[in-house]
Amino acid sequence: MKVNVVAVQAKPRMADYASGETFYAKMAELMARAMREVDRSLPTIVAYPEGIGLPLAFVPQTYHQIGDATKIAQVFLRAVPKNLPRFTRAWLRFRTGFFRTVFLETALEAEDIYVSTFSTLAREHGVYVCAGCIYLPHIEEEAVRGRHLRGRAVYNQSYFFSPGGVCLRRTPKVNLAPPTEPRFGFSPGNRADIMPIDTKLGRLATLVCYDAFHRSLIERVDAMGVELLLNPSHNERRWDVAAGFDRSITVGEAWVRHGLPAMIQGREHLKYGVSPMLVGPVFDVRSHGQSRICRNLGRVDADPHAAILAEAPMDEEAVIAATVEMTGPFGMNGRAPAPAPEPFEGRRSVVLEGQHGDA
Repeated sequence: MKVNVVAVQAKPRMADYASGETFYAKMAELMARAMREVDRSLPTIVAYPEGIGLPLAFVPQTYHQIGDATKIAQVFLRAVPKNLPRFTRAWLRFRTGFFRTVFLETALEAEDIYVSTFSTLAREHGVYVCAGCIYLPHIEEEAVRGRHLRGRAVYNQSYFFSPGGVCLRRTPKVNLAPPTEPRFGFSPGNRADIMPIDTKLGRLATLVCYDAFHRSLIERVDAMGVELLLNPSHNERRWDVAAGFDRSITVGEAWVRHGLPAMIQGREHLKYGVSPMLVGPVFDVRSHGQSRICRNLGRVDADPHAAILAEAPMDEEAVIAATVEMTGPFGMNGRAPAPAPEPFEGRRSVVLEGQHGDA
């Protein structure tokens, strides 16, 4: 079956994180651009980049307090004293590092904005959504305790939503990339959490950024019968400078020779890969890159440059799309498709004050 695959190369501003409403508005604007790039009669997968949810942990709560801060550390140093009782109680509760305490304390608020936004967009447009990444502890929901944190580890996680707005899987990043992730005290995920997602379109999986540079993880998803690999990504080094591990090539060239375009070649099941990238500054964290959609040419020695189906301009906000061929629901799992969801009438209300409500 023919399927639209879309990569959103996002360049958000801090004002886009001022509230749940502004975040939704920015993501909805990008989704509208994505919908203009595709044949709406075909099923569609839209992928957002790694890092898209990072500021949700601290900007909506402190936007009017951080002033002209240019570094994330300044944001924390300005905002925490103005919210000292809250964060002191949080530190006494969690007994962990400064940055991690903030991420733990705001986790339920941040996840509510993130899930509400991307679940709503998936339902409004009837598409599958790889919602980039957000930085959270594991959050559980059950009848007796409601939504609550499980543990004090904070992971770089990617949520994947169905066209009905249901989160089908959360995938943590296993291999953390220096310097930002270790600096904030994030924890690596477990390899066992890298699992396929069976959909009506075929079998998918997510590897967050640096994980797709690790051959054993590519082998894992290929062995599980994954056809399309989603790789939400973020890169802090300039695209045109020498790669740190091989100064004979640029960072951009390294993403071709050692990233998805090369890694999926000759694989048994992996047919396509998509790497949506974040670009522009998030305070002092700079993002550079080019989003790509690539295909498996069927030979391990294939030129990875020839595998690129679509490529975004470097460091500019953009949307790229490609139409690919997938096996559909009668692929490896052999199951019939689930019934189609009812048409969506409007977006749901969210609990937290200051977030978007009913449309």
